Amino acid sequence: MTPRPARRPGTPVSPASRARRVGALACVAALAAAPLAGCGGGRDAAPAPAATAAAPATRYPVTVRTCGTVTVERPVERAVAISQPAIEMLLSLGLQDRMAGAAGWNDPVLPRLRAANATVPQLGSRFPSFERVLQQEPDLVYSTFAYGFTDEGVAPRERFARLGVPTYLSASECTGQDARQTRRLAFSDVFREVTDVATLFDVRDRGDRLVAELRRRLRTAAGDLDARGVSLAWWYAGTRTPYIAGCCGAPGMITRQVGARNAFERSRQLWPETSWEAILEADPTVLVLADLTRGDDGDSVRDKLAFLRRDPVARRLTAVRKRRLIVVTGSDMDPSLRTVDAVEKVAAGLRKLGVAR
Repeated sequence: MTPRPARRPGTPVSPASRARRVGALACVAALAAAPLAGCGGGRDAAPAPAATAAAPATRYPVTVRTCGTVTVERPVERAVAISQPAIEMLLSLGLQDRMAGAAGWNDPVLPRLRAANATVPQLGSRFPSFERVLQQEPDLVYSTFAYGFTDEGVAPRERFARLGVPTYLSASECTGQDARQTRRLAFSDVFREVTDVATLFDVRDRGDRLVAELRRRLRTAAGDLDARGVSLAWWYAGTRTPYIAGCCGAPGMITRQVGARNAFERSRQLWPETSWEAILEADPTVLVLADLTRGDDGDSVRDKLAFLRRDPVARRLTAVRKRRLIVVTGSDMDPSLRTVDAVEKVAAGLRKLGVAR
């Protein structure tokens, strides 16, 4: 759940036409001493991709289908990524040399990607202007958040299309963040996005290796975990009216993968606003807390812990009284490659808390 207004912030161009367009945390260390914090750890090692059969070369022009169709005439060479999951997807595929710009940060880049990220032109922590993106002469603009392709973000996709610039929006946000969801996201959606992006850049072998590694990590993290009878509530942000994950986004994927139950599974919104009375009624076994760096109400895990200690309703939760808390980053709660990291953190956290084995 990343950029949204107020409440929170989802055909290549020829050189000639391009020229015409120019100008157009596991738990944070400081929490170790926090009296409420019981945190799950996680891995952050560089992937060691499994060997796979060579993928066939992409034949161009090529079209992939996600929130509409995206067609490129040749491998992408100058991509602009305008959300953190999109940036980290391209970096994980080793495509930093084909990134003309990156923007839309919510968390520090993963340690394993820092060196690659340092070589990419940075366009700002938030959304750059439409004109700033066009100055990079992109042949693809990629976002995982629909909000990025609005007037409040960068610009609607139609504005890019009129200039011949293809745009890719992740399938997880085709209907935006606020719409009632008709289907639950699955890890197959993440894997399909890896394949889509690898196809557009003609690096299918890298995509196949990355998917194989992600699948291996999922099996290792939760393959033998027994979390029957465990319910999770995912608290993203907000204190008075907290955003708690509904059925169908990344937290739902993670919850199902570890074999637990989402305490708010009945909600068809990705991030419904709720009340602490409703959370107390659900009384989840474990609270999963997002540690956000934006600075808004209830974003940081320190703010969340302080609220849980003082609020007369929240502190009655079984998870609070028994210190059953797991901390992940805000980006871990977005559908992305980090969703696999989150499975590792939550699975380890459940074992550490003694509620699963």
